[in-house]
Amino acid sequence: MKTSKIAIIGGGISGLVIAEQLRAKGYQEITLYEKHHTLGGKIHSIQYAGKSYELGTIFGLPSQERLKALMKRLGIKGDGPKLSRVNYSANGEKTIQLPKSLLSDFRVEMERLPEVLAEYTALNAPRIQYVEPPLMLPFSQWCDYHEFSVLKKVIIHYYTIFGLGELSLIPALFVLRVLNYDNLMTFMEMPDFVTWKSGAITLVQKLGQSVKDVRLGQAVTDLKQLENQQWQLTTAYESALYDQVIIAAPLDEVSHFACFDSALSKMLNQIKVESFNVYAICAENIPSGVGCLLDNLKPERRGHITLFDTRWEVTSKEALVIAYAYDAPDGNPQTTTRLVMEDLVALGVSSPRIYQMKRWRHSPHVDSDQLQNGFFQRIEALQGKNGLFLAGECLSALSLENCIRFSESLVSDFF
Repeated sequence: MKTSKIAIIGGGISGLVIAEQLRAKGYQEITLYEKHHTLGGKIHSIQYAGKSYELGTIFGLPSQERLKALMKRLGIKGDGPKLSRVNYSANGEKTIQLPKSLLSDFRVEMERLPEVLAEYTALNAPRIQYVEPPLMLPFSQWCDYHEFSVLKKVIIHYYTIFGLGELSLIPALFVLRVLNYDNLMTFMEMPDFVTWKSGAITLVQKLGQSVKDVRLGQAVTDLKQLENQQWQLTTAYESALYDQVIIAAPLDEVSHFACFDSALSKMLNQIKVESFNVYAICAENIPSGVGCLLDNLKPERRGHITLFDTRWEVTSKEALVIAYAYDAPDGNPQTTTRLVMEDLVALGVSSPRIYQMKRWRHSPHVDSDQLQNGFFQRIEALQGKNGLFLAGECLSALSLENCIRFSESLVSDFF
């Protein structure tokens, strides 16, 4: 019923799109709970010297149709800076992405790739249900299974480099939902990336207008269903009743809720994440553009910069550069910071100092064993049961496009 009271837990892109879609269908009694004091989740834009910089979501791709449709609905233009990419070795020398000797084999593999991907329905479904067994393999093994030897070398430059994990560990399902054929081709064609002059936070600000009742700084501590079928939602400040609840927060962080039995709670606790750091660093002699340090994508080079981005053309002696790095092997934040600074100096940067930084629990996923145990089938069986719904990055596979598509599908199918 359009008069139902609905709670959304989580104010990232998934929760916000769900709220927007519900409002479009005529639902008015929507309350959104966000544990942080700002909306957006991994969309996190900052300001420096009058310009926006991204500590979270960097860009969209022209191949992402639902993102473009959302921007059109919200009246948002991709009016941000143009991004260009340069590849570097670990010692700061410019290098090429792929040796010329492999280009012929790569073209053959790319011609064969669409036919292979067409075999897998799980890659195109808005919400994942049935997963074909080969997609449960780590991506490296999936490539071996289909004899894609060069593709395995190329995709690491577009997946691992953005903090999404090691291809020898992440199931192919997650990799190929992020880097489908269209997205991969777009990357390789040096696309006109979708960026925003005021930052990706523009999406959040527009979407936030869809929700009249936003409870910022209110972490939900428990959720349970009462005998009258209503849901009791508890925070440190209040206890409130709702007819339906949509959880769009990280599922491993809410696994303790009373609404989940022990088996489901255990399953949600198996969700894995990558620890990925983003540094905003003031420095001198910063190279313009986006730089990819390909040597640092090896597991033994964790803690070193995988990517740096100046976002805007460097026109002054001192400017801001954004540097990205996984946690160092010892897990010590100081070690990672030291390695990042050393890498910048190797690139010719001088006088670096931290302006701001974020440490993300990035790229939520489950491993091959959990996929074989029916993780997504069990989640889908819960959707709508007694008015409870689950959403978010792990279920859609991380990307703006996938989160938007999942959220729209959930509202379309159940409301």
